[in-house]
Amino acid sequence: MICISINHKNSITGTRERFALSDEEKEQFFRMAGECEDIGGCVLLMTCNRCEIYLSGTRKSYQILEMFFQNRKGIAREEFWKYAMRYEKKAAVKHLYQVVCGLESAVLGEVEIIRQVKLAYKSAKAHRMTDGDLNVIFQSALQLAKEIADQSMMTRLPVSVGTLTTLDALRFCEGKEEPHILLVGASGDIGSIILRDLMDADDRVRIVATSRKHKQYDLAFRDTEQVRWVHYDNRYEYLGWADVVISATSSPHYIFLEENVKKLQREKPLCFIDLAIPRDVDEAIEKLEGCIVKNMDDIQALAKKNNEKKLTEAKKIALIIENRVEEMEKTLAFRRFRDVFPEKMEQLEEKKASWLLYQLREHLDLEAFEQVIKSLEGES
Repeated sequence: MICISINHKNSITGTRERFALSDEEKEQFFRMAGECEDIGGCVLLMTCNRCEIYLSGTRKSYQILEMFFQNRKGIAREEFWKYAMRYEKKAAVKHLYQVVCGLESAVLGEVEIIRQVKLAYKSAKAHRMTDGDLNVIFQSALQLAKEIADQSMMTRLPVSVGTLTTLDALRFCEGKEEPHILLVGASGDIGSIILRDLMDADDRVRIVATSRKHKQYDLAFRDTEQVRWVHYDNRYEYLGWADVVISATSSPHYIFLEENVKKLQREKPLCFIDLAIPRDVDEAIEKLEGCIVKNMDDIQALAKKNNEKKLTEAKKIALIIENRVEEMEKTLAFRRFRDVFPEKMEQLEEKKASWLLYQLREHLDLEAFEQVIKSLEGES
């Protein structure tokens, strides 16, 4: 397996949004990959913190990736490799395990990444773009992540992008009797998490939540004392009311433009917290009097402080991952032998177990051979 990663560790928000693939571009990539003999399968993982492509295939896959990003995104080869981190074989498997277990997240141990990886894998399967190796690797990674999420103390510490954003928004509103939050994209994956976190954090908070799917008869979008639902198209109407605007949509372009915000009559400071990749909020808005614009880079800075509490647990998880990666490499090696040399498998089935034991004695070191013997003793 090969992995190409552009993530929060090697690039800022502005760079990541250039590499991020829209839904249409994902479809184009799947079509291209499906027609290419050098690509056996691919999984596309796009989140606010990472753009990652997992491939099974030949080394020519790199050239195909370069051409796709140059033709579709206008990113030249030199710039592509300036930001793209490359992982191959065992290193690629280890990277995926670390990603899905939250060790590569900006907020260490965040479990939302499990759902995101699962959706990316399911999408690849739906497009018939997963081969045997990708299926085995991703299923194993997701199973490990679930085990760790259920057992590790790291995932139980209440720190996530949602909680960090909520705390930052309430800090800005400190001293206000009734904080006003405009949450754009509240029905989306990230938005719904933040909506819940805001409501749990302070019952004085009043929220105007937008959704393109707003239907009064849907209980999920029913107004409450804390939350009022409005249509996305009316978002500008509430900027004068809001103290903080949190935006988390999947729009391919800005949804808050400097020229539109400039026209509005505002009587108090306004903080925009932009969690979208590509970004929702025009950077030029920060030049307007009384306006502050924050994005994922700012949230990551907050996350670094919280990650220190989780480092001990992270080291334990890293050791578990090392062992699982070794197991996966053995599984993949066996699969390749079985698939490439089926006649050898038939011959082995006809041989006595004692023959295989003598072969192992000749090729294994003492410690490994003793483990085999102990395993056989346990079978008796």
